[in-house]
Amino acid sequence: MKKFYLFIVLFLFAFFANAQIKVQGVPRNDIQGTGSNQLNTTVTTTINFSDIQYWVGSGTNEAAFVVQWNDSKNPDALVWGFRWNGTATGEDMLKAIAKADHRFFTLLYPGTQFGTAIGGMGFDLNGQNSNALYKSGNVTYPYYPVNGIVNTAAYDFDDYTAADASDHWGSGWYNSYWSYWVKDPTDADFGYSGVGATSRVLQNGSYDVWNFNAGMESFPISSTLTPVSPYVTATNFTNGYFMVNEEWFGHTNGSVNFIDNNGQINYRVYSNANNNQAFGATTQYGTIYGDKFYFISKQAADGGDTQYTPGGRLVVANAQTMQKIAGFNNIGGGDGRSFVGVNENKGYIGASNGIFIFDIANMQVGSLITGTGGGGQYAGQIGNMVRSSKYVFAVKQSAGILVIDPATDTLVSTIPGAFHSIVQAKDGSIWAIQDQKVVNINTTTFATTPYNIPTTKYLGSWGAWNAGSFTASSKQNVLYWNNSVNSFVSGAQIVKFDVTTKAFNESFATIPGQTGTYKQIPYGAALRVNPITDELILNTTESGYGAHYQKNWIHTYDATGTLTNTKTLNDYYWFPAVTVFPDNTLPTVSNTFPSQVSVNSASVIDLKTIVSDEDNLSSAIVKSIKSNSNPAAVSAVINGNDELVLTPIATGTADIKITFNSNGKVVEKTLTVNSTASVLATAEVKKIEFSIYPNPVTDILTIKTQEKILNVSVYDASGKVVNTQLNNGQINVSMLPNGVYILKAVTDKAVYQQKLIKK
Repeated sequence: MKKFYLFIVLFLFAFFANAQIKVQGVPRNDIQGTGSNQLNTTVTTTINFSDIQYWVGSGTNEAAFVVQWNDSKNPDALVWGFRWNGTATGEDMLKAIAKADHRFFTLLYPGTQFGTAIGGMGFDLNGQNSNALYKSGNVTYPYYPVNGIVNTAAYDFDDYTAADASDHWGSGWYNSYWSYWVKDPTDADFGYSGVGATSRVLQNGSYDVWNFNAGMESFPISSTLTPVSPYVTATNFTNGYFMVNEEWFGHTNGSVNFIDNNGQINYRVYSNANNNQAFGATTQYGTIYGDKFYFISKQAADGGDTQYTPGGRLVVANAQTMQKIAGFNNIGGGDGRSFVGVNENKGYIGASNGIFIFDIANMQVGSLITGTGGGGQYAGQIGNMVRSSKYVFAVKQSAGILVIDPATDTLVSTIPGAFHSIVQAKDGSIWAIQDQKVVNINTTTFATTPYNIPTTKYLGSWGAWNAGSFTASSKQNVLYWNNSVNSFVSGAQIVKFDVTTKAFNESFATIPGQTGTYKQIPYGAALRVNPITDELILNTTESGYGAHYQKNWIHTYDATGTLTNTKTLNDYYWFPAVTVFPDNTLPTVSNTFPSQVSVNSASVIDLKTIVSDEDNLSSAIVKSIKSNSNPAAVSAVINGNDELVLTPIATGTADIKITFNSNGKVVEKTLTVNSTASVLATAEVKKIEFSIYPNPVTDILTIKTQEKILNVSVYDASGKVVNTQLNNGQINVSMLPNGVYILKAVTDKAVYQQKLIKK
């Protein structure tokens, strides 16, 4: 690293021994111009601006900014560059550098009769992002810089210390002070400035040196100045995970932190990338869909926030850069709750008054989905939403689980019950959770099968709505959640449920920090599973009241429930809401998927087994027909079992384009189909009909079709086969219990599924 070399020359006394001195323009009788004081020192220097590495601002004028702490920590005297056009002051330069370089922070007293007084300056030497100040030894309520600045309203600079003792920090007025040295192009030497930074007008080629006089002792300006390397904000948001924060209601709009794989916590990455913009008030939910990050807040803005610009109830950002794409104060008239991507052009916004369509392609909030509203603002609010391969399942507080057909944006069913949250397991099954039950929802019939949690309860999500700790692994067929004493008081255990065996482990892992009066408790959604590593990420805060909520931790568990890592956040009222993982990979279609097939009768290709995604559930990948170049020759449909059904209609060739959408990331495959159906067969196909009657049925069910039935099965609500006996086109169902069933028939032309009601 290049260094600047200053040739220090002691000068004769610039002041008589008892002359009055000014510190930043303020007359000081307590500081005398004696030989032991640095006020009696001037400096002659030549600085090469080309050696400055970090320039802040833009313009044709240039100035150097030097800070020297004299605290025996290396490097000591640091230098930045400042560029501008027009008129700029020393204060403008300091503030611009403090805002741009998140390592540098300062303590200011603005609005005095002499302008802004600079009381303290610090620099994050160890890269811990721990810039904060304690006043009068009060470590409970640190002061955090905004734009690199902590403001005070008195000359109380001596009362402040740095939260991180390893950082550069110097502050004072009566016991220590910052001496201010300046040089303009026409000046032969540095001279002590009798005015403050507000009154200091910069010139092209100016130098400002701030030299800390600790204990009122003088220190010569160092002969070695170290150029500061450019500050680089986190720009790679693929290796790690995000923590979306409610933030401190009444004080700060919502934010998001990023924890990289090296363990570094990068605070307020969205605000850093967008000139101190933020989200709305109480940001409760976030999700990545495609290349966009959707942040949902309860209200549009926090009126108490004077530090960050609010972004609205919905903020859309680029998931790779955090650059803002759009913001919406109004999302349909209600408060924000959740978001789910439906396809590459459409998403659903969950709100306190229903579910609203969001046009991803045009960035527009659309209409309410009929039947999803009503019930009052906090009695009919929407909770979590899950997109399966065919439907969207959404929790509604007063109603149950809403089932929406995303192809038509219509409500097709409502599963009644008091549910908190909903997830999709690795095997594609849908699960909801109640106070002391997990409930399986049949994805075809929507019938429910409950499983009682043996001894513990689930921590409720509706009081002040949050997304809840109910979560699923992408690598194992298991679910997790945090237990509770009741619906409002958290417990200290993470519960595991095996979807395959239906076994509960109510003491899978223990939440740390369970000793002492104030214990660690989960907050917000609190628990999520990393889709790549299968690690559990648990965020906790300290129980109690007031300053206890400033204490926050992030814990990592491996798949066996062993605690492997703990990170402590900077003390602040983050109120963490939910962990979100980057979506880095595209879906992968197996080589077993053919590029060409020939059909002379109805054929089926199972799409479930040929597509996967490293950071998403294979069962959640949406498969659809994008185009068919010759529908007169071949019919191509994807049924409810994610099977591609190809039915020849006439002799010919068709190119079938199939899309695989995994969480908004899409790949396409083209299948060439050669049909060898005859003209006569075409006519027969057009006349084909398939029906079952009577329906509802009491005993004998008749199947009507002109096709040859190869096999038939009747499934109950759990998906279990309960009847396969076909006799001359009829099935005897008299022995079946009353209820809803699914009949599946495979013919030589197609596969059919129909709902069957036994009464």
